[in-house]
Amino acid sequence: MDRQGRSLKRLDEKLSADAGLLERSDIQRMIRNSPEAFFAEMGEPLLLVGEEVRPAEFVADRMDLLAIDQQGAAVVLELKRGSDKLQLLQALSYASMVSGWDAERLIGERSRFAGKSVEEAEDDIEQFLLEDIGELNETQRVVLLADGFDYEVLVTAKWLTENYEVDIRCYRFLLSQDEGAEYLSCNCVYPPPEVAEHAVRRRRRGGVRAPRWPDWEAVLGAIQNTAVENFFRQELAAGMENYIPQRALQFRVGGRRRMSVHARRDNAYVWQNARFPDDEQFWRERLGEGAGVEPVKDGRCLRFYLLSESDFGRFKQAVTEDLAQVEFLDDGLPAEEEDEAP
Repeated sequence: MDRQGRSLKRLDEKLSADAGLLERSDIQRMIRNSPEAFFAEMGEPLLLVGEEVRPAEFVADRMDLLAIDQQGAAVVLELKRGSDKLQLLQALSYASMVSGWDAERLIGERSRFAGKSVEEAEDDIEQFLLEDIGELNETQRVVLLADGFDYEVLVTAKWLTENYEVDIRCYRFLLSQDEGAEYLSCNCVYPPPEVAEHAVRRRRRGGVRAPRWPDWEAVLGAIQNTAVENFFRQELAAGMENYIPQRALQFRVGGRRRMSVHARRDNAYVWQNARFPDDEQFWRERLGEGAGVEPVKDGRCLRFYLLSESDFGRFKQAVTEDLAQVEFLDDGLPAEEEDEAP
């Protein structure tokens, strides 16, 4: 755009092969080195978990990139220069194999990829998710990235999505040049952006997984923050509702389950089901800015953190006394979901 001359200039466009970009050593490595920038260009918040990941021990092939979204779904990303009819089949086979992974394997992949300890990798994931980590890999998604897509790929993706609820998204690379400067954009060609934005993926995979936390002693033994451990021991001894798979205590307000407190290694986070007027200000005044109070679930719920003995004391007073007469709004979890274990 030339403001002074009030004119527009179209940038030169090229396919990745014509621009001399290689699939793995150029495009994939750029995404690997700048995941936040690339995923922002896609318009999808994703956390990169691994690169060149083997989906199963008996398979020699490797996934280009593996990520998770904020709902805990595993996301298989497959890249191709040009177009390739087999790209979708390849990605679907990888996603089917990843569906058998437990949470520990995804955390382990993130640990190796990021060069962090398993505990630090788990913290990364828990900070990123808008769900409890117990939701990790309950569903799988496929993202195809290419210069273009054959009709057969797009129509098959549409058929699988609409008839079988398989979440498949196709993004087209667009490379542009202008006097030596190079630009890359990434546009969603399927599904339409307005559909992709509001897609809900709640389909659960079958099978039964072995419990990660067999009992509360195993949970509490992994906690390093004594304030968290003491609070949980005290509430468990008092018979508080709890759910071990998510390391959670359940607090009811007005007879309905409104607060879930989840134990973590260094802190506890609270998930507030449904909202009440001025709730963000309410919790910030009691817990301070360090609590990280923020809306989640498209603003329908709230999440914040408890770190110290005083935090837990103020939280307990709030749910047992201060909020007793507060009217919660009706746009949180339906009543039947509130009364079930998460």
